[in-house]
Amino acid sequence: MYDAEDILDLCMVEGGRFLEAQPSASSWVRSRLSKLSSYLMSSPNENASKFSRNIWNQIKRVNDRLDEIKEDSSVVPRLLEHITEDLQDNPGKKSSPTSPTHVATDVVGTQIVDAAQNLISKIEQSKKMCSVLGISGMGGIGKTTLTQKIFNDEMVKKQFPKRVWLHVSKDCSHINILKELLREVGGNDNGLQSRAEIERRIVPLLSESLLLVLDDIWTATVWMDWLRNLILNSSCRTAILFTTRNENVVKEMRPDFVHHVKKMKDDSGWELIRKIIFGDEEDIIISELEEVGMEIVRKCYGLPLAIKVIAGVLFHKKRTKREWKKVVESDLWFMKEIDDELSNALYLSYEDLPSHLKQCFLSCAFYRGVSLRSDIIRLWVDEGFVIEQSDNLMENIAEDYYKELIARNLLQIDFRFLFGVRFVMHDVLRSLGEKLMEDEAIFINDAQCRSTNSLTKVRCLSISNQADVLLLPDAIIEQKCLRALHFTNCPQIERIDQNHAFESLKYLRVFHLNDTSIGSFPDSLMKLFHLKYLDLDRTKITKLPESIECLANLQTLSLSGCESLHELPKGITRLSNLRCLRIENTPLTHVPKGVGKLKNLNHLDGFLVGHCDSMIRMDGGCDLDELQDLCNLMDLFIDKLERATTRGNRNFVLANKLFLRILTLVWRVNNEKNEEQITEAERICNQLSPPPTLEVLRIGNFVGRQFPEWMVSTSILDSLVDLTFLTLIIFPSCTALPPLGQLPNLKILNIEVGEAIKSIGPEFLGCRTPAFPKLEYLAFDSMPNWEEWVLRVAQDVVDPIEDVHARNVNSFPNLKECNIIHCPKLKNSILPLTRHLQIKLCPNLEYVENLGMLQQLFVIFPPELQQLPQWVSNLINATLHSLQTFDMECNSLLLDSCSKGKQNWHIIQKIPKVTINSIDREARLLFHKGSYKYEKKNEFGSFITLD
Repeated sequence: MYDAEDILDLCMVEGGRFLEAQPSASSWVRSRLSKLSSYLMSSPNENASKFSRNIWNQIKRVNDRLDEIKEDSSVVPRLLEHITEDLQDNPGKKSSPTSPTHVATDVVGTQIVDAAQNLISKIEQSKKMCSVLGISGMGGIGKTTLTQKIFNDEMVKKQFPKRVWLHVSKDCSHINILKELLREVGGNDNGLQSRAEIERRIVPLLSESLLLVLDDIWTATVWMDWLRNLILNSSCRTAILFTTRNENVVKEMRPDFVHHVKKMKDDSGWELIRKIIFGDEEDIIISELEEVGMEIVRKCYGLPLAIKVIAGVLFHKKRTKREWKKVVESDLWFMKEIDDELSNALYLSYEDLPSHLKQCFLSCAFYRGVSLRSDIIRLWVDEGFVIEQSDNLMENIAEDYYKELIARNLLQIDFRFLFGVRFVMHDVLRSLGEKLMEDEAIFINDAQCRSTNSLTKVRCLSISNQADVLLLPDAIIEQKCLRALHFTNCPQIERIDQNHAFESLKYLRVFHLNDTSIGSFPDSLMKLFHLKYLDLDRTKITKLPESIECLANLQTLSLSGCESLHELPKGITRLSNLRCLRIENTPLTHVPKGVGKLKNLNHLDGFLVGHCDSMIRMDGGCDLDELQDLCNLMDLFIDKLERATTRGNRNFVLANKLFLRILTLVWRVNNEKNEEQITEAERICNQLSPPPTLEVLRIGNFVGRQFPEWMVSTSILDSLVDLTFLTLIIFPSCTALPPLGQLPNLKILNIEVGEAIKSIGPEFLGCRTPAFPKLEYLAFDSMPNWEEWVLRVAQDVVDPIEDVHARNVNSFPNLKECNIIHCPKLKNSILPLTRHLQIKLCPNLEYVENLGMLQQLFVIFPPELQQLPQWVSNLINATLHSLQTFDMECNSLLLDSCSKGKQNWHIIQKIPKVTINSIDREARLLFHKGSYKYEKKNEFGSFITLD
């Protein structure tokens, strides 16, 4: 079947060239297609081209081999048996339109709750500057779930302003772990390679209390040799929480406390299955299925991961005893090839997948370094795993595949990132996938290649931690059938010496070279006719050859972050099958004209307007008109919009992009006011006219962080009814916010850097009632001149016909969190209804009115503030009926004034839970349900309780 697919690739590209070279008359095309078909399907003759004869011979070889299989009596009867059984049991089986209920934390029963509380208490009570706690247990038993519960606990969040989660895989790079730690604590790892350089950047950033999770570590080396001294030399209090399945690691880590996770009880296992499949339903069928459900739970041996994936299988079965009994009695529970009970349960869930989802699952196991949803979806499309539908883009279909694997618990959303943009795969599931692929995929670490069966053909090769020269095993080169080549943790690779190797890899389809130090390619790379996915992100590539146009099948070309790439070859515009082009964060001068001919393009990141040289920008670069015919765009990033020009009555360039969901618009100009520039920006943006399908809009200036005034225009907002996420970076001349309240589906709104805004009033709400009907998160950040926020107009100017106050009280009906950060001149604020309010570094705030049932209040005061502002006590008194927690960071003097018997004690003692930390972390006050602690650090850095 691989060979048949190769033939189809050849025919598709050759056929496309055949048609491009001929006139467009449909009758002529039909006659020529008929002639081409007859060439391919008949025996070669004197008039046939070399290409046709080659294709005919390849088809004949595949047919001959299929005939051999047909005659093999040991194969065909088994195939027919499976096909017949599947048709009888599942006629017309399709994926369920709905998904299993997501159990938010996968927590049922009391075991995990009690274990989490015990560990949280150990962390809270530790008097050491650096405490180490461990969670151990076999794979799939729930170590990570327990750790997540601790990581997301509100008390833990308050005690540890910095919380970092590092997944430490079996073959992880220690340098990469350090880099990830640097990024997580707010640093930048650009250009850093040595350990010393990275550590020098990390240490100054370790100033706040830190919770560091080391998840699934296989060796204590990562802590003892790489992280321990770094953490101990910092001035911050740290808690290390690690998970491992290896008891030797537990001993080597020398923890202060270890929790050994026990298997899930049967009744808790049944509760987990019931919640995943039925949610909170009360149905008589649930009790009827309980007996057989408990049988299934017992077969999972108390392992939550096994129970979850089996629940994913059951969700797609009929809710009858007969169907569930088939699962219990399946022979797959007793596979000899699988070496433990957990893997047997997981293998059964794998076998239940339709064939296209099996391929997708296995590719997730193979591509270890891939964790972005968009990347794995792109790979599925390019590798041909997605079944086409005439009325939908394949990327949308692939996203449905992704959601189903999530629903079946074979993939998990990475909880550390918003909007589900990243996924994780449990190591046990990854191991299963690797085992299932062992006849076709191999993994090389530190240039060590395990021996392979000489009868197998290796189609996928993953290499990690290789030295400065890219080397492939001779056996791979000799087999000549590799389809995917993937490099991870190989920043040292600088060159490719085996020029001949790629001549032997002519069927390569996927090539990952991202994050290596490769600067150039051998010519043979441009002869990879079947290549569909080429990832060169963050490499040192300086130039792409014009011969790139020979990669006729290429669908994804990723060049983001290539800091030495200044120009793209014109040949890119002839890659007619290209679906994704990523060129953001590169020093490119321009995009070559002709990109608009790439009609299959649906993802374009970093489209540069014009040319950096103003004298040749119209001849050498692209204007916005180039986007006109790219009708399939789903994700578009337009850069250098200050170089765009308006000419004549140009059509609305984005109005016909009916698949467009994500739009990023970037200007790169200074902060000086320029009326002509502003007027031009308004014209440009009005001519863009985004379609109503848009869901995410990002607007800003990466140099001056400016914001175009066109957004004030309600005519633009009217077209954005489906927008869910908006980050607004405000233009300096803009003195008022647009009426964003009329966006009906907006859920997350960030407003930043509004230099000219002094007041926010009712105009922000717009004319919709209620305003902001679905908004859940609202943040204002770094608005230096903002003085007041008034959501209702004064009563004496209200039109008596309209009760503006009543209307505004009903605004923001779903708001959960409101953050106001670094707004130094803000004095007065009438806030919307919200449950969680966070105010940081707003020293001049005098009056705050809250219109809702406030539950959590968090304030950070600058060091110079020595008295508790009156607005805080007023707000607390006004919300005592609902307020549950109060958190504050301030100087030691202000903290002391809140201690028992002091001037502010009467204010905070009314609140159920209070946590106050000094800015220098030298003192803290904890008050919870009558339990009171006032603590300061002694000379050894440990907290001691004061009387």
